[in-house]
Amino acid sequence: MLQTLRVVGRNEAVDIRELVHQRESTDPVHECEVRPTPYEIAANYYIDETFAEPVPRVIVVADDVLTKGSHFKAMQMVLSARFPCVPIKGVFVARRVPQPNELEILRSLLDL
Repeated sequence: MLQTLRVVGRNEAVDIRELVHQRESTDPVHECEVRPTPYEIAANYYIDETFAEPVPRVIVVADDVLTKGSHFKAMQMVLSARFPCVPIKGVFVARRVPQPNELEILRSLLDL
């Protein structure tokens, strides 16, 4: 994803940084019997302080697929704690269409 963003933004004044990293590699969530909560996911994320300055004006989290929004919400929590006054948006290449019973969960995760 990072390479794609750099290619897309190469002729623009786009500030692309890999601010958030994982402490440990994790199994794909779709293979887990019990999906982790955004709080559990966030506990595995940390800010790479070597890329934290200058403070961004806006942060856009780019990801390949939005399924339930848990990883985006976790990333948003970690970034908001470090950059409390910076707006955080999400851009996703694809989205899995949730089942009707999942819509309310998705809305609550994304504060819609």
